[in-house]
Amino acid sequence: MDWKTAWSYLPVNHNTCIATIKNTTVRGYFTNNLNGERLRIKFSNLYSQETLILDNVTVGKRKVNTSVIEGFKPVTYKGEEVIKIEPGQEFYSDEIEISLDPSEDIVLSIYVKDETNIYSVCSTWSAKSWNTSYGLGGNYTEKQEFEETSNYDVYKVLQYDENIANHIFGISSIEVLADSTTKTIALFGDSITHMSYYSDGLTRIVKDKYPGKVTIINRGLGGNRLLHDYTPMPEIPSGGTIFGRPGIERFEHDVYQNDQPEYVVVLIGINDFTHPYFFKRYDEIVTKEDYIKGITQLIDTAHSKGSRILLGTVLPFKKEVLEWFDSVESLRQEVNKWIREQNLSDGIVDFDLAVRDESCHDIMDDSTHLGDGIHPNAEGGRRMAAAVPIEWMMEEA
Repeated sequence: MDWKTAWSYLPVNHNTCIATIKNTTVRGYFTNNLNGERLRIKFSNLYSQETLILDNVTVGKRKVNTSVIEGFKPVTYKGEEVIKIEPGQEFYSDEIEISLDPSEDIVLSIYVKDETNIYSVCSTWSAKSWNTSYGLGGNYTEKQEFEETSNYDVYKVLQYDENIANHIFGISSIEVLADSTTKTIALFGDSITHMSYYSDGLTRIVKDKYPGKVTIINRGLGGNRLLHDYTPMPEIPSGGTIFGRPGIERFEHDVYQNDQPEYVVVLIGINDFTHPYFFKRYDEIVTKEDYIKGITQLIDTAHSKGSRILLGTVLPFKKEVLEWFDSVESLRQEVNKWIREQNLSDGIVDFDLAVRDESCHDIMDDSTHLGDGIHPNAEGGRRMAAAVPIEWMMEEA
């Protein structure tokens, strides 16, 4: 038996207070594809300026497609039910005895009594494999239901984002003591991965085809670039820190800190290609050679860790004609040609082919994006997930 990740997302560095809560419960519902008898939570207070006190945390389970939560259990740390997390700190809870199988979702509830500022959260926009609800005015951690308040109302600072997300604070991972033969697939990339439409699609596939045999972890970070640090954006609350460190710097830590995935799927590059032009940071313009050098570094790291790595082709991004579009599109085509022809990685996933318009290859099919021409919607995520060679991966691993 080994600890396997049932759910994990990267805490986002918002670099400012994004919500102030008091006497509030947040409940998260998490899809599970693991069999096990024990569970643990990784608590997280990264990027915060203040101590985070969680006054009550419980975990339970519910059958898929039902609403009844069973077996509420307290989550403790060193035997204490009040969890105190210092700024920048992460640690695991005590082990919790709870029987789980793929027919059951994990339900985690967190109550905060006193006025508390939130600086960092894990986020999903698709909200299919996990989602959250907030209850104001009480401790509902052992209640079957409560009056729900939307994430959008709690995190008013984040309303600049027209795409509404679900958020959870105070945790970054849920792990189950599961069969050692269970496989892990890590998805690494930028917002196209982070928003979760494709990772949720893949989670659906593996639950249907391989119950209890494989788990998916999302290592996407919106706005992330492979080769350069975050793009400063003073017009948004974070100033741009939400985009994170360069992919070549965060890859090893973010993929391998807690897990040893058998496979890593990488989809990154569009922000490297477009940000230098869009934000007039011309000294950061990348070439095909720059991109290949960075991707090769990821490949070498994955192989040194014993993982097989698959490269994803970069999606189309055109919505309107910009003066620099032709230069960037030419680079995207060159990079995708190299990805399709190279033999450094263990395979490829042709995401570009999965979502592009059949009659115009420099745009996404209208049915596959959120309206901005670059970020996949549920249909785009479904097509991308279907392009991942999961059968081959399960046979080879």
